[in-house]
Amino acid sequence: MNALREVYEKQLNSLPKGSLRVKERNGKKYYYLSYRCNGKVVSDYVGSDESVIEDLKERLERRKGVLGLIKNIKKELALVNKVLEVVK
Repeated sequence: MNALREVYEKQLNSLPKGSLRVKERNGKKYYYLSYRCNGKVVSDYVGSDESVIEDLKERLERRKGVLGLIKNIKKELALVNKVLEVVK
């Protein structure tokens, strides 16, 4: 299970973190990727190309899924370790 966790963590490092924000000015939409860096919120301009925005949304959703998988693996590892301690 540790190997599986490492694979998911590698995947996690390749995916963007943060959330997509939309700001509207003068009737135009501007997309930003907001995330924390060294305790500060950073917003990077993404652009307005729909294909880029959709790709970014998919990658952010994938990151959420991978985070959930890692969380479940950690819970299962803790349970396995607990059971092994009881067996000893």
